[in-house]
Order: sequence, then C-alpha cells, then structure tokens
Amino acid sequence: MVSEKDVRFQSGLLWRDGYHAAARIIEVLQGTVSREAELEYLKEFVRQSCFDGELSRDHLRCLWTAYCFHHNLDVDTARYDNELLGGWNVMLEEEPETADWSSHDEFDSFMCRYLV
Repeated sequence: MVSEKDVRFQSGLLWRDGYHAAARIIEVLQGTVSREAELEYLKEFVRQSCFDGELSRDHLRCLWTAYCFHHNLDVDTARYDNELLGGWNVMLEEEPETADWSSHDEFDSFMCRYLV
C-alpha cells in the first residue's frame, strides 16, 4: 500500500509537470471512502449501539442515508436490498429485540425514509 506522503509527493509532481487533470483525480480518489470500509463502519455502529433510544436509531438512519448517497444506492433495487439485509442480519445478531423494528420490512421502511 502506498503511503499518504508518497501520494502527496506524486500528486505534487503531476501538478508541477502540467498534468493537472491527473493530479485532481488522484486527490479526489484519496478523499473518498471505499464502499466496503463504509459498510463495515455501519455494521460496527450497529454492533456497538443500543437502539432502544431514538437518537441511536436516527444516527443509524442518517449514516445509512449518507452511505446510499455516496454509493448511488437506490431504494428497492437488488443491491440496496442485499446491503440493507446485511445490516438487518447484524442487527439480529446483536440486538434481536429492537424497540421499533420487529421485522425486516419495518426496518426497511424506517431506513429508507430520507431516500424516497
């Protein structure tokens, strides 16, 4: 893996040598979070949170909404449904009896509120 210092150095060379478009692409890519890393963060949030309180549930929904925007997930598509199901399965492992969601359908309705 290339270090951040090396990336900055290479980007500086590109800027200096007139390859502005390539340098800009590298800078943009360095500022993004991978889909896998962001999804794992969401799952870890579920593992470490208690969803009896409204604030935790709202935080989860906001994180999910941002994740969907970052990675162009549309509600009721196969990819959306599969990734949300993965989150639901983690939820069931950690907290089988949640205050607001007794089924995947209820969880789905809650999570997509800001997306539809």
